[in-house]
Amino acid sequence: MHGLAKAQAALGHAVEVYTTNVDGPGVTPTPLGARVELDGVGVTYFATGLGRRIYRSPAMGVALRRHAADFHILHLHSVYLWPPLAAARIARRHGAPYVLSPHGMLVASLVRAKSALIKSAWIALFERRTIREAAALHLASWREADDLRAFRFDLPPLAVIGHGVEAATLRPEQNIGGDIVAAIAGGPFVLAFGRIDWKKNLAALIVAVARTPDLRCVIAGNDEDGRAAELARLAARLGVGARVTIIARQIGEPDRSALYRACLCLALVSLNENFGNVALEAMSHGRPVVVSHTAGVAEAVAGERAGVVVAPEARSIARGLAIIAADACAAEEMGARGRVAVEKRWSWTAVAAEMVAHYEDVLKQSSMRGVP
Repeated sequence: MHGLAKAQAALGHAVEVYTTNVDGPGVTPTPLGARVELDGVGVTYFATGLGRRIYRSPAMGVALRRHAADFHILHLHSVYLWPPLAAARIARRHGAPYVLSPHGMLVASLVRAKSALIKSAWIALFERRTIREAAALHLASWREADDLRAFRFDLPPLAVIGHGVEAATLRPEQNIGGDIVAAIAGGPFVLAFGRIDWKKNLAALIVAVARTPDLRCVIAGNDEDGRAAELARLAARLGVGARVTIIARQIGEPDRSALYRACLCLALVSLNENFGNVALEAMSHGRPVVVSHTAGVAEAVAGERAGVVVAPEARSIARGLAIIAADACAAEEMGARGRVAVEKRWSWTAVAAEMVAHYEDVLKQSSMRGVP
């Protein structure tokens, strides 16, 4: 979200961000209730109160009630949380138009998979109205739009605008973590980057690697649900334990860029993904991607011929990996096309300009309907 706000500010727009100080199990050590400027964006952090799990923040509510009418438009991010719910209610009372970005959280299979009763109740009690009364919904891909329609909501206008990425510098990294250095030194590898989660379909990726001789796999990212050990056992049972490296931790810079630069390709083979920014990040580093058709970013990968689109099952993933591994020149060409596409279409500047144009259209339509 900060990349979008920063780019909008750079285009000459006043952008204010209200957020909580929640940072994983702890809090961000920042001043509370006081506006700070970050990359040209005004950011105000608020403490949470009772109901921290849903980011409930009475202090944020006070600020929203006081200042909602000062903004031309509100952009609310995520669902199943208190801040967007409170902001939507306050915006309605002030007659202020708001855009809602669900960020891929409104997928029927995901609702059924985790906390189904709680999420279903929340949707019925709160989210349906928040969606219905939004001036527009921002979705990252047409895949996300299709998932959303399955709920049979009374939908406002939809705007499909992809996410953006910072341009990769392609400079050699320094001070790389020892575990990253070791992983890179083992030879060519396919990289799976991001949260280690059931939705990422990493078991199928490991089976696919077992079907692809001489190819290594590095899986890197947070393991909040403790799935890394299970994946390691699977790799051992398949006889590829030595070819699968799992780095179960938060991966920041310079480790992040080092992995992208060194990998043969990125594999994003999720069962469902509203977009998939890691694919754009890999493309920005000039790397080809193998992406499942169930990820929203597959539209971009196919359109730019920046990789291989596969089904989210082991046999298809293995075929995609084999295509990349078999022809180094073709893989480099895919990577080069992807980098050019990211620079032109998915830089934060380009995405911010598209989002601002969308805001302007929302404001025009709201004015025609008599919304202040």
